[in-house]
Amino acid sequence: MPDFPYLQVTFRDGKFFAAYLYLAEPKGERRPRTKRLSGSVLLDIDEQGNAVGVEILSRDGLDADTLNELLKPYGVRPLQQRELSTAA
Repeated sequence: MPDFPYLQVTFRDGKFFAAYLYLAEPKGERRPRTKRLSGSVLLDIDEQGNAVGVEILSRDGLDADTLNELLKPYGVRPLQQRELSTAA
């Protein structure tokens, strides 16, 4: 079982393409539904209403303060900037 949250970043031609922040294992049999939280941040919600992942379509979305504000209404614990770092 993976340790949550964890960040997966995709690069295309050496440039940031997108990132996915896994928050929890989805519960239920259906695919999570997606809700747009901002122009570049989408939230996946499972059948029980739990936030299970965040798709980040812009490097600007990798800011803990911004994400914490967007995710607060969904009961996601505050994220630390180090959890969103793409540095090795």
